[in-house]
Formats: sequence, C-alpha cells, structure tokens
Amino acid sequence: ERKLGEIADIKRGASPRPISDSKWFDENSRIGWVRISDVTKSNKYLEKTEQYLSNEGVLKSRLVQKDNIIMSICATIGKPIYTKFNVCIHDGFVVFENLLVNKEYLYYYLDFIELNWYKYGQPGTQINLNSEIVANEHISLPCFTEQQKIAKLFSYLDTKVDIENQLLQKLEKQKKYLLQQMFI
Repeated sequence: ERKLGEIADIKRGASPRPISDSKWFDENSRIGWVRISDVTKSNKYLEKTEQYLSNEGVLKSRLVQKDNIIMSICATIGKPIYTKFNVCIHDGFVVFENLLVNKEYLYYYLDFIELNWYKYGQPGTQINLNSEIVANEHISLPCFTEQQKIAKLFSYLDTKVDIENQLLQKLEKQKKYLLQQMFI
C-alpha cells in the first residue's frame, strides 16, 4: 500500500473569476472547460465538454493535457475520468500527473473507491475534498505486471458492457418502432 500522493503529483484546478464573464469562453476553442455535468454524462472517457475556454481563460485555469486522469472533488466527489482532449479544470477537480503506477490501473482503482470519499463529509452537507485528503488516501499496489493484467481485464469488461449497451439501445429503438407500427 502507498498513498496516492506518493505515486502521483495531485494538482487542483483553478478558475477564472468572475466565471460568468464571457471573455473566458470561446466556442471556437479546442480547450474544453470541464464541469461536473460533462463528467457525469460520460463513462470512462471525456470526449467533449459543453463549454470551451478562450486563450485568456486557459491562462487563469489549470490546463490538463489529453490522456490524463482527473477526478471530481466537489459536490459529486470521487468520479474519475480520462481526458481524451486538452481541457482545463476548475477547483472542483484534481489531476493526477507524473504517475508511478499503471494509468489504467489507477483509473479502475479510483473508480472502485469512488464511494469511499463520502466518509470525509458530514451528513446533510455538500462534501468537498482537497488535494491533501486525496494525496493521503491509500492505494493497493501490486507489481506493475499485475497492475497491467488487472487493467486489461477491466478494460475488456468495459468494452463488453459498451457493446451490450449499444445492443440494448438498438432493441429499445426496434421495440418503439414496432409499437408505433402496431398502434397507428
């Protein structure tokens, strides 16, 4: 076992202020502005955001390069996600950089312990974490080859789940079509 802060640099996001100022945003930008709604709508990978930052907005935030893991630390806490393009995170997220662990393994471990973060909150209040709490959380670390095998297994299972969900969506559409044809 090791602490997360021993196997990664954990950095908190930052926000341009006031966030409502339109100068921070640019719909033609390719730098996403991650909000919790973007993360909760996604599964393992964040492939788009609703908003995009201007160059000025990027300078006031924390830029995260694609293929990094971020995790929410405010409101909906503990949700890890892979960034599939360059994004900026506000102070409601942390990024895990300079990993000394298999990245896929870290993602699945964070996903596994997502509900454990709620132990840091008080009943009836919104729970917020900080980078120190995250850095002090323990992680079980088998040898690197075992991490790779574990990550490969869960990645395979994710692929299977995605395929089954696509099939389910097709069957639901087919059912809806048949119901429309039957009762028209």
